[in-house]
Amino acid sequence: MKFRPLRLIRYTVLRLARLREDPVTLARGFGLGIFIGVLPLLPVQTMILVPLTLLLRVNTVTALIAASAVSNPLTFAPQYYYTWKVGNMVFPDQIRWDQVRQVMTTIDHEGLWDGIMTLSHLGGSMIMVLLTGGAIIGLPLAAAGYVLSLNLFIALRKKRMARHRLN
Repeated sequence: MKFRPLRLIRYTVLRLARLREDPVTLARGFGLGIFIGVLPLLPVQTMILVPLTLLLRVNTVTALIAASAVSNPLTFAPQYYYTWKVGNMVFPDQIRWDQVRQVMTTIDHEGLWDGIMTLSHLGGSMIMVLLTGGAIIGLPLAAAGYVLSLNLFIALRKKRMARHRLN
């Protein structure tokens, strides 16, 4: 089966367009999904994201769509690299890239549980560096995602209302 990125993007936009909730709630979910998606929590993102969306009363579907768009097999390696790079600027020389690569390889080849165990053996400094880098990268991306998606959801609502008035 051939990978068609434009078709995937169109399908995702159509899924978002079908949602009938308040545009602000949808956009908040989208922004939260981007933020959590950027954090290097790939093995447990959904387990963190779903309760968080319920707690914050934002749309879970938009959050999951945004998180999966940001954090997927195509973005996995660059995402961990850049979160490590930015986190290492804040906390210099805490961890080396080969340590991060070891965790990624373990998750990829041996599975989620082994990856979590490898990460836990490397200590809190690695988690601190990666989460700090992810938060620094994720906050502006989440804010931009919120604004762009809010405009999209408002435009979709106006279009839907105009179509409804014509019928």
